[in-house]
Amino acid sequence: MAIKRATTPGFRDARYRGLISKLVSRRHELQLTQQALAEVLGLHKQFVSRYELGERRLDVVEFVDVASALGMEPSTLISTVPPSKHR
Repeated sequence: MAIKRATTPGFRDARYRGLISKLVSRRHELQLTQQALAEVLGLHKQFVSRYELGERRLDVVEFVDVASALGMEPSTLISTVPPSKHR
């Protein structure tokens, strides 16, 4: 029996973009530049720029690191994500 894999819209998924939007808004609230956030994370500015523009997707560990660096509770953010309508 073949296993049917669910496909997701990836970067275009409104739920994912909503999470990223919250991270970007928080960065702006803190008046941090992309460079300043990158320095806190120990990464290059391009890392922040690319996930904010949707050119790369954050994995779960990166998401936790970014949210924490912005003083946000990652689990609280994730709890706001509605389940997929594809179930």
